[in-house]
Amino acid sequence: MLKVYNNKMRPLYNEDKKIVHKDALWHKVVTGILFNPQNDCLYFQTIYPKESYGFDRPDYIDFSIGGHVEDDETVEQALYREAKEEISIDVNDYSFLGIRICNCDPAPNYRIREFQFFYGLKTTQMLKEMSFENSDNEVKSVLEINIDDFLSILMKEKSTIPANEMLLDKQTRTGTYSENVLVSAKQIIPDYFNDKSILEKILTIKSMME
Repeated sequence: MLKVYNNKMRPLYNEDKKIVHKDALWHKVVTGILFNPQNDCLYFQTIYPKESYGFDRPDYIDFSIGGHVEDDETVEQALYREAKEEISIDVNDYSFLGIRICNCDPAPNYRIREFQFFYGLKTTQMLKEMSFENSDNEVKSVLEINIDDFLSILMKEKSTIPANEMLLDKQTRTGTYSENVLVSAKQIIPDYFNDKSILEKILTIKSMME
């Protein structure tokens, strides 16, 4: 169950997740951007098709961690839980990056009205050193991208950038590591190119790396 809010973020009542998106009800989600100052990289994920979407969602590359804040937990508790479930990490060193308001309708039966709480999560592990054996089987791959390369594609200076990728088997969760995989602008969620708040959050993380 999720807590439903009005557009001023005042709590109203609890509702089922499917109804929340079907009826375009405001709710809270948490988003974590994992970054490594030792190699100046950000970490992203792709997912296997989810029945909960109810529509054919392209295989977009999205930030490291993301999920709903349940009605009985705080935003930070949701961050800890999602980090453990999705990419098998314990949240220790993190910083609040702000709230993004998302109001869009990707499909007639899946409408988004979200208060997205963003956090930067610091790690010292390289992608090839990470284990995802206990991760949620909805995560298809984890990508390691240089922050300047990601900024260049976000600002439309480049149409493709290199990445390292850990492709995860859906059942065993064992990974196959590949270097210099090309990522194209078409693989990035379209909203991110026109949303100034996304650029600001990445620039904030860049300042934290210095």
